[in-house]
Amino acid sequence: MDWDDNDVYCRDLVRRVAHDAYVVSLFAPVERRSALWAIHAFNHEIAKIRETVSEPMLGEIRLQWWSDAIEEIFKGTPRQHQVVQALANAKERWGLERKELQTLIMGRMNDLKNKPFANVEELCGYIDKTVTPLNRLALKVLEVREDEKNALAVSAASVGYGIAGLLRAAPYFFKQNRNFLPVDLMNEAGLSERALLSLRPSSELSKIIATLGKMAFLRLDEVAGIKLSRSAYPAVLSAAQARWYLMRLKRVNYDPYVYAVTLPIPFHEARLAFKVWSRKWQ
Repeated sequence: MDWDDNDVYCRDLVRRVAHDAYVVSLFAPVERRSALWAIHAFNHEIAKIRETVSEPMLGEIRLQWWSDAIEEIFKGTPRQHQVVQALANAKERWGLERKELQTLIMGRMNDLKNKPFANVEELCGYIDKTVTPLNRLALKVLEVREDEKNALAVSAASVGYGIAGLLRAAPYFFKQNRNFLPVDLMNEAGLSERALLSLRPSSELSKIIATLGKMAFLRLDEVAGIKLSRSAYPAVLSAAQARWYLMRLKRVNYDPYVYAVTLPIPFHEARLAFKVWSRKWQ
């Protein structure tokens, strides 16, 4: 397959910064992979803004730049930017929807506020804006109809992977003074913000991590028996990745500071290949 320079740029970027997404993309038909890389490259561009600005206003300006860029794509006048050009090509070929792309940007606006989630519902709402649209866009690229069954599978995969990803990267976020733990769970466990940001393991922290991890397991279990067409797998294989990360956390009693939690999945591609071969998407 001959990919242009923009496709190659997005592929290399996603392979480096979103390896899980890159591995999953390899299970899509070759001609559709570049679109998936463009989507995840775009997601990386907007997700990293919170870490690269010194104040929220600067972050809002950058997110507005991307929002304007999306609108220009749909007007047929994409900007001269490698990710924008790749995304424009994906939109033209596979009919990406403006709503999903703009939802991802709106979700990242929440990152700039640095405001803790009041409860689990708010946390899941954040994931629904920052993870679910990625998998819904993948369904579009794969030309899989988003019926009730597929929508349920995408929702489960998104919530499971979203929570697993946050838990796995918890120490990284805490070092940045970013707290994604719901306030109600912190109060229930007796964990203060000061204690959380001291960057030390504690039974209180592990209790909260366990609660969120178990919720993610339950969400994945709800749809474990769903039979999907193989063409839909690249949109939901993140559920398998989520389960592996959650199992690793469970084995260390939900202590996010154990180094093994952060390690890549061993034999990643082979394990996903077995999932596809056995027709078990998680």
